[in-house]
Amino acid sequence: MSRLVVGGNIDRFGSRVIAAAGFVVVAASTVPFAFAGPHTSEWQLALWLVLRGFGLGAVTMPVMVAGYVGLDKQQIPHSSVLTRTAQQIGGSFGTAVLAVILEDAIAARPATLADAFHVAFWWSAGFSAVAVLLSLWLPGAQREPRAGHDDAPSPTLRDSVSGSPR
Repeated sequence: MSRLVVGGNIDRFGSRVIAAAGFVVVAASTVPFAFAGPHTSEWQLALWLVLRGFGLGAVTMPVMVAGYVGLDKQQIPHSSVLTRTAQQIGGSFGTAVLAVILEDAIAARPATLADAFHVAFWWSAGFSAVAVLLSLWLPGAQREPRAGHDDAPSPTLRDSVSGSPR
C-alpha cells in the first residue's frame, strides 16, 4: 500500500523527503519492540509491525528511483543490476550484523533473553535513524523553470527512470 502512495509523490516531493520520512517511520515503529515484554499485547506489536512495513515499503521506491536519475537509456540496465545487487547484499549484511549483536547480547546476559532482544531492537532503531541522515543525500524534488524563460524543462525523476521525453 505504501508504494501506491509513494509512487505518485516522488516527482512532487523528491526521493530525499519520502525516504527520510519512511526511515523515520521505520525507526519510530521499531522502538516499541525494544520495550516489549511478556505482557505486551501481540496485537499491538502486530500493528507496529504493519506500520514498520509501511515505512520500509515507502523507502524502497524512492531509493531505487534515485539510482536512475540522469542516466541515459543504455545505462539503465547497468544501474538496475547494481541497485538490485546492493539491495540483496545490504539486506543480508544488515541481517548478519543484527544477528551478531543479538548473539553477543545473549552471551552477555544468558538469563535475560528478552533484554538481549531489546538491545538488538535498539540497534535496529539506531541504524534506521542513521539511514534518515543518509537519505538526505538523495535527490530532492525537481523544480520546473518559471514561465517565460527559454530554459528547457528539467526531466523529472519519473522521466529519468522511464527514459521518456516530456
